Amino acid sequence: MAAIEDAPRLSLPRRVGRRLRPIGLDVPLGRLYDTAPSRSELARMREYRHAVGLWRHLRAGGYTMIDSRRARALSRLARACEEEGVAGALLDCGCFNGGSTVMMAAGAPSRDVWAFDSFEGLPAPGPNDPERAHDWTGRLVASEEKVREAFRRFAPSTPLHVVKGWFRDSFPVALPQIDTVGLLHVDGDWYESVKLTLETFEPRVQAGGFVVIDDYGAWEGARAATDEYRSAQSITTPLVEIDRTATYWRKPVAA
Repeated sequence: MAAIEDAPRLSLPRRVGRRLRPIGLDVPLGRLYDTAPSRSELARMREYRHAVGLWRHLRAGGYTMIDSRRARALSRLARACEEEGVAGALLDCGCFNGGSTVMMAAGAPSRDVWAFDSFEGLPAPGPNDPERAHDWTGRLVASEEKVREAFRRFAPSTPLHVVKGWFRDSFPVALPQIDTVGLLHVDGDWYESVKLTLETFEPRVQAGGFVVIDDYGAWEGARAATDEYRSAQSITTPLVEIDRTATYWRKPVAA
């Protein structure tokens, strides 16, 4: 099964530069890693332009901190579920102010979207996280109202379910209402959060669906929790790099 994302090209041919200039992406090479389209996006430039424009509004409005490449990937993977008939809700576990959740909804606007966050900042890390992680405890406080505002502005017709609370408390409340998952975005930063998210929701990801690990390349705990879960579940589907931080895999379809 082909990967949806492909490796970014930091040195673009002149013909690509000409296509980027009218939409404001004629930028220095250092920024092209994030803003330049992937090979698959070059074939769908209208959707690419829409995703970039939406991301810019979300970033400017304080709804997200993720960069363009990661935001576009969320939209593209959700759209792949829609176009290929992969059933299931869209789950954003660690939604912050809802920007990443809106990007997912942009790819499949009629699907149920679940946004999970404590809205109290990051929890304290555990023994499987690096020492430097403790500096982040309580930071990145988000707002449930900001999430709802984002959907009122950018995805008003999408069925939105916001679940407030620490994952250990909120997941059991929502789980009975979520039968199938098409796209699971895991943005819990720390080992225990990532581990709990995967254990709770990955079994409900449908064949052909996607699991995105936002912090795989950023935090050792997130990487360890992911690798351990995949090993325990005998998941051998290759990880696909989105950018230096995020990665995903696609649940295989039975032959």
